[in-house]
Amino acid sequence: MLNGKLKYYLILLLACFIWGATPLCGRVLKDSMSPMLITAARFYVVALILFALILILHGKRGLLVSGHDLKILLIMSVVGIFLHNSLLFEGLRFTPASNAAIIESIGPSVTSILAFFFIGERLSSSGWLGIFISCFGAIFIVCKGSISTLVNFEFNIGELLVLVCEIMWSVYVIISWRLSSNISALVVTAYTGLFGATLCLITGLCMGALEVYRFTLSDAWYFFVLSVFAGVVSFASWNYAISRVGASM
Repeated sequence: MLNGKLKYYLILLLACFIWGATPLCGRVLKDSMSPMLITAARFYVVALILFALILILHGKRGLLVSGHDLKILLIMSVVGIFLHNSLLFEGLRFTPASNAAIIESIGPSVTSILAFFFIGERLSSSGWLGIFISCFGAIFIVCKGSISTLVNFEFNIGELLVLVCEIMWSVYVIISWRLSSNISALVVTAYTGLFGATLCLITGLCMGALEVYRFTLSDAWYFFVLSVFAGVVSFASWNYAISRVGASM
C-alpha cells in the first residue's frame, strides 16, 4: 500500500518544498503591494494559466463541473484561497518569514487531526507519533530549546494570523475530500483560484485595500515565483496527490 502511494507522497513533499518559498516571497512583496492585492493578482494568474491549459488539453468540456462540486469549490476558495492567503500575507507584515514557515510546518498535523474527527480517517500509531514529532520540533525551534522561553512565550498578532491561516488550509484539505472523484486537480485549482481571487478583489475594493507601493524588477521575480511555482505547480500537484492518498496523508 505504501509503495503504491509513494509517488503521491513525493508529489506532496514537492508541493510543500516549493511552498516553503511563499513566506519569503510574501515578506518581500508586502513592501510592494497590499496583502489583498497580492492574493487577488496571484490567483488570477494561476486561474488564467490553468484554464488555458484545460482548454488546450480537454476543450470546453473540460471546464464543466456539477452543481455539487461547484458549491464545494466555492467554499474551498473562501477558506483555502481568500482566508488562508490573505491572513498569511497580512501576518507577514508583523512576523519574520522564518517564524511563519515554522508555524506552517504544523499544518499537516492539524489536517490529520481534523480529518480524524470530521471525516473519520484513522491514523496509525506511527501517524500519531509523526504528529507529535512535528509539533515538538516546531515548538523546539521557535523556543530555541529553552524551557523558560516556552513558559514565557507570547504570540504576536502576525504569528496568530499565520496560525489561523494554517487552520483554514486544513479545512480546505478536509473539504476537498467531498469533491467528486472524477474532477481533476487542474479544474479544482483553476476554479478555486478564480473564485478566491474574485473574493479578494471585491473585498479589497470595498475596503480600499488594493494598493501598490512600488513594483521593481526584483518584485516581479518574487511575484512570478509566488504565482507560477508556489501557485500553479504546488496547488495543482497538491490537489492531485491529496485526491489519491486522503486528507490525513
